[in-house]
Amino acid sequence: MTELSVKERLAILAELEKALADDAITLGEMVQAIRKRLYGMTQLQYAEFIGISDRTLREIEKGTTDARLSIMDKVLAPGGFQLSARRRKPPKL
Repeated sequence: MTELSVKERLAILAELEKALADDAITLGEMVQAIRKRLYGMTQLQYAEFIGISDRTLREIEKGTTDARLSIMDKVLAPGGFQLSARRRKPPKL
């Protein structure tokens, strides 16, 4: 596990949250950043840590799968995130 202070971890999480909200990164890129920057783990280590297959994790990070919500909850939980819905653009009236 990466040795980071609480302040450093919170700064990384805030940065990731903003980047995702601004559509600057994909959900898969966010998962990869959580794994690497917060935990310093390989895909295999992180997959074992959260209880999914390394293949599923690879596909999530590459954006080549539509993982079930229960899987995404497992993947995002170590970073303190959960999936939610928000309106992207105002609807046309």
